[in-house]
Amino acid sequence: MSVTQGIDVTSAQLNVLLLESDSNYALSLKQVIESNLSIVVTFVRTANIARKLLEQNHNRYFIGITSVLDLDSNTFEKVDLFSEFHLPVIAIVDKYEDNLRNQLIKHHVIDYVVKGNQFDSTYICDLILRVRKNRDIKVLVVDDSKVSRFIIARELSLQQFKVVHAENGLAALQKLKESPDIKLVLVDNQMPEMDGYSFTARVRETHSQDELIVIGVSGSADPRIAVKFLKAGANDFIAKPFNYEMLLCRVSRNLDMLDAINYAKNLSNTDFLSGLYNRRYFFEQGNKLLSALALKSSDEESALTVMIMDIDFFKKINDKFGHDVGDVVIKNFASHLKAHFASDLVARIGGEEFAIISESPQYLNNFDTINCFRQAIADQVLQVNNESLRYSCSIGVTSLVGRDLDEMVVHADKHLYVAKHNGRNQISGSLAN
Repeated sequence: MSVTQGIDVTSAQLNVLLLESDSNYALSLKQVIESNLSIVVTFVRTANIARKLLEQNHNRYFIGITSVLDLDSNTFEKVDLFSEFHLPVIAIVDKYEDNLRNQLIKHHVIDYVVKGNQFDSTYICDLILRVRKNRDIKVLVVDDSKVSRFIIARELSLQQFKVVHAENGLAALQKLKESPDIKLVLVDNQMPEMDGYSFTARVRETHSQDELIVIGVSGSADPRIAVKFLKAGANDFIAKPFNYEMLLCRVSRNLDMLDAINYAKNLSNTDFLSGLYNRRYFFEQGNKLLSALALKSSDEESALTVMIMDIDFFKKINDKFGHDVGDVVIKNFASHLKAHFASDLVARIGGEEFAIISESPQYLNNFDTINCFRQAIADQVLQVNNESLRYSCSIGVTSLVGRDLDEMVVHADKHLYVAKHNGRNQISGSLAN
């Protein structure tokens, strides 16, 4: 499956520099890339023009594409030009040859594609997207050999990953604590302090396979090592010695799978219309927060606030303006919620009903920031289908921690009823202090 499927890439400020003498092919490739990725492709025919553009602003481009047709002395000048400006390079070749492939890797080309192949444009799009994502992905390399760590880290850096090092399993566990944003680990099996199997098993106590990728690595010829790694919870295994392409393929395949899982999770956890979390996810995650709160010691700062919000007279909006306008109101309200409660868990739990759970202590003593949100909603004027529309919301709040999230939601919902009974467009709540 193409990695572009189901993934929105809308960063139009990203630029690809395409250096290609074949204008027809270049223009066709440019069209495919720009239509699939919403990325700007700058096409030039000569290395001199490319150099001028890079000298003017090399930070404008995040990847270069150029053709490498043979092994003549001038062949790699274009590749070296991109490398001079620290730009990762995708090479386009006429046909696959071992000697050419080896030279491409020596010149630090991140990957190559055979021109005229049925899927060459699709592969290039997938690769561009993968490299773009890699820049935000942190990878941990765990090996007691400095040489092995250096080689693997160099090849991962070529793919634009952020690389972190550890010399054994214990040090790696500490690195994971320090950098919870690590998404992938490459770990050797034989190390002092803690070996690769033990490290993998420890990791799986806190990180599932669809949260953190672990790839076991070994130079042993023993086939049982791969099985041990996989049984310990590794996602994959690579036997040493491996070449750059093997590493690229294995890492990319696992990250693509992680992307697909996260995309599926997002679909199942998200309300389609508002883009907020749905009711199921709200209660699932909210109860986890409540359980974590119960485990905290009395001297640790802790807070939990639940808000239930309802758009006032929403049925009248639908009856007067139509359900399409009602959908616009839902989306507008959701966008304000996302912006105002950016650090909190925000969900749509019913038709015009929304819920928020927050760990912020700011709601324990007053509802000032919540009231700012309520006022902002009431003050705005929506222009929909040449109509001016205003709406408001009522809010019920509780910071009194219950036995479970259901109890807190019921408590907040009672306050919502009070707010609506007293005239709507207001807040009713219970402070913890």
